Amino acid sequence: MTIRRIDLSSLEAQRAWDARAVDAPGGDVHQGSAWLAYRASLGREAVALEIDDAPLGILLNRAPLFGLPKGHAPRGPIVPWGATLTQAVAVAQRIERAASWLGAEYGLVALDADPWLPAGEATEAALRNAGLQKSDEVFPSQHTMVLRASATGTSEADLFEGITKSTRQRIALAERAGFVAERITHLTSEPERAATWAQVQILLEATAQRKSFALGSSAAMIRWWDQLVATERAEILVARGAAGTLIAFIVILRHGERITTDASGDDPIARKETPGALALLRWAAIKIAAGERRITDLGGVDVAGHREIPVEGEAMHGLYAHKASFGATWAPMAGAHRIVLRPRALALRSLLGRVRGGR
Repeated sequence: MTIRRIDLSSLEAQRAWDARAVDAPGGDVHQGSAWLAYRASLGREAVALEIDDAPLGILLNRAPLFGLPKGHAPRGPIVPWGATLTQAVAVAQRIERAASWLGAEYGLVALDADPWLPAGEATEAALRNAGLQKSDEVFPSQHTMVLRASATGTSEADLFEGITKSTRQRIALAERAGFVAERITHLTSEPERAATWAQVQILLEATAQRKSFALGSSAAMIRWWDQLVATERAEILVARGAAGTLIAFIVILRHGERITTDASGDDPIARKETPGALALLRWAAIKIAAGERRITDLGGVDVAGHREIPVEGEAMHGLYAHKASFGATWAPMAGAHRIVLRPRALALRSLLGRVRGGR
């Protein structure tokens, strides 16, 4: 039973890491070398550990002047989708051991982890037994919505039949308007990718402003996405209008057993004139997942303060209904948990954050 730090400075080391942390069953791009490097470029310290031959990427956040590092294992440790109780126990113990090691090596205050473990009392018990308690989510959503049929060999015709009539009609409307789902992949030339990303950035920022959600650095996020595209772990699905104008886009991620829709946006004026472009792109994502026998992960619809299935009248109900119209079902996940090594230091860190006007 060993723990050692992995040096990811070489391309060879990054490829070996990503093969285990991203491509293997349960893998997630947020455990990949590109995500660790992206977050490091924004001020975090990335630590890549190997715990009993299993990879675990951790990001350390130090308080100004005082240090007091707090860690986050984004979507880690990796675990196969639909983990068993035995696997959940192993994950919880791995988090506990990583926290202890980081405490000794870095003076860690606390460690947050949000592996893709299914929700349930048995999972909670496994996490509690390892010293972890439920904490605030780091990512926007705790749960997700998935279409498992795309991983089972279900035919394209049957998958389409599983979509509600109204959504099928929107897809057909978009097709009659001349929209097609164009795939921007690793085979697309770099100049063409760059031009597409420039258009995506405009729609992404406009969507963030319109829906009032925090985006951070869109340029840095796009650099990360493009790294994933170059290594075949992401694609951009786009629908274009006249003269190549971008009407809608979805960024999809390829990791573990899943194709995940990570971000999307569209032109609200075009949506009113010809609705259905985003529905067309989500259908394209499902077809890609089916072709690769992967689960389609359409992402979460829960937000802070509202972690249950949205009901009619709530802000996120429309998005929930839209994703459900493709046959996706609510997948409740255990979410973020925290192990605290130095309670007084964590309290001081929180106090300093409040004094600075932060969290």
